[in-house]
Amino acid sequence: MSSLLSINSLNTAVMLLKIDYEIMDLNDSAAQLLMRSRKSLIGHNLFELIQSEWDQQRLNLLIERNQSTFIEEAHLIVHNQSLLCNLFLSTFEEDGNQFLLLEIQTGEHHSHIRKDIELQHQSRISNHLIRNLAHEIKNPLGGIKGAAQLLQRKFADESFKKYSQIIIQETDRLGDLVDRLLLPAKIEDKSHCNVHQLIDKALDLILLNYPDLQIIRDYDPSLPDLFISVGQIQQALLNLIKNAAEAVQPDGEIILKTRVQLQQTIGEVQYKKVMRIDVIDTGEGIPEAIIKDIFFPTISGKNSSGLGLSIAQSLVQRHDGIIELDKQHIHTCFSVYLPIKEQ
Repeated sequence: MSSLLSINSLNTAVMLLKIDYEIMDLNDSAAQLLMRSRKSLIGHNLFELIQSEWDQQRLNLLIERNQSTFIEEAHLIVHNQSLLCNLFLSTFEEDGNQFLLLEIQTGEHHSHIRKDIELQHQSRISNHLIRNLAHEIKNPLGGIKGAAQLLQRKFADESFKKYSQIIIQETDRLGDLVDRLLLPAKIEDKSHCNVHQLIDKALDLILLNYPDLQIIRDYDPSLPDLFISVGQIQQALLNLIKNAAEAVQPDGEIILKTRVQLQQTIGEVQYKKVMRIDVIDTGEGIPEAIIKDIFFPTISGKNSSGLGLSIAQSLVQRHDGIIELDKQHIHTCFSVYLPIKEQ
């Protein structure tokens, strides 16, 4: 029977059942849906694990008639969580025995794909705007700095030199900002790296400015190394943690959580394994009015440029990943998804 369910590449939950609904086998997506390990689910009756609006007598009748059925927008309750699903139930015989094949596709799967595609589209627009803006700023900055240096050499008056030096210093500062805006366009070598080390390095920098932050680390020690551009992902994490630190001041809490998720879709691409990094803060939250556009440049819920999230999104998407705002979480939770690719 295992050959029937060698479909772990599917995001759809698929289960092989006996006619009394005992689970014989299931794929990884089904185990994830039921929030249990695959091994612990085998042998259990499906209706011990979920509640539904299905009429089991009707299903039994279909089984007796050897008919397949499609149930659209069925409501399931799994671990007290309500899910809206499309179900396809079919029957078949093998070696004189009758079995059921159940396919469950959640509505959240489609909305998740749409959301990721929208975020990727926003990021492309943001990158285009930021790079154009950065180039437009960089050119006149060079002229301003050059003119200030000429004036500084021409006039010996100390006060004049002082003010021209201020101009030079400020143009250098703006030039550094422009270089950071252009960072997503730069190419950086990739190497294997432990993501927990990156998180901790970013934390070290944050704690220099916010020494009283309460940090909770909820790390999965079994996570593999990632093959990434180390500086770029560290910068993305630094931006997210810095935003969280600003949101919880003066006495809030930040939770950093890492996990592996199986059969995760990012945009229109499905990956066997994805690393999820959650940056959770206990601050006041993000105003509802800006949630949809939170990754656009200059959009911010606080007194800052609003560029940090946009740059972080661009850096993560250069690694085929994505950053999402988890609206279902009780606190503000930004989740970084990075594919785990075999090298």
